[in-house]
Amino acid sequence: MHQAHGGDWILQPALSNAPSIAKLLPPVAPLSTLRLVTASRASLHQRPAEASSLDEGGFEVLSACFRAGRAGASTDHSCVMFDVDVATGDIRRGTTSAHWYQLGLARARRCPLFSEGHTVEVHPDCGAPVCGEVIPDMASIASLVREAHRKLMPGVPLVGWDVAITAEAGVCLLEANLSCNFFRASFDERVYFAFAEALLGRLEGKAGRC
Repeated sequence: MHQAHGGDWILQPALSNAPSIAKLLPPVAPLSTLRLVTASRASLHQRPAEASSLDEGGFEVLSACFRAGRAGASTDHSCVMFDVDVATGDIRRGTTSAHWYQLGLARARRCPLFSEGHTVEVHPDCGAPVCGEVIPDMASIASLVREAHRKLMPGVPLVGWDVAITAEAGVCLLEANLSCNFFRASFDERVYFAFAEALLGRLEGKAGRC
């Protein structure tokens, strides 16, 4: 890749879905990613030195979601969101959140107040079975995002990572989202709420000393 300095653009080679992902999608589909959310136990520590001493075990993957891009879409923001088992990579049923992003008062009035449950088993644009398939090497993907959280931002409590499985370069860590949501993936509520309570307790204690 050639580099030039001083400009306003960053140009990178395009990535495409690996065959294991492409088979779940219509022929003309965007790069379709996994969203994994990790929690950092290091963020509960009072001093940065303590946080940096934690190993990968201090960082937990709370959820995983496969965003199956829609036919003709430019990105997988237009997608069906399939829940993924963090431990096994098994893809569960999917759902959508397209109604959350409707613009304009007229459209907003027609949107449902609540999302439907996870009822989608096949890709709606091509009929390819998705539920019951398996994300390959899920353990390595989970390890990748835990290690990224540990090395890049251990003091940040929650990070949403976008990971692509590509034909050109294998597993690629695309970006970190610091204002993230679970994209309707399932998660252990007991673990998450306990973590949130501990984090809020730390923040309240810190505020009390200011």
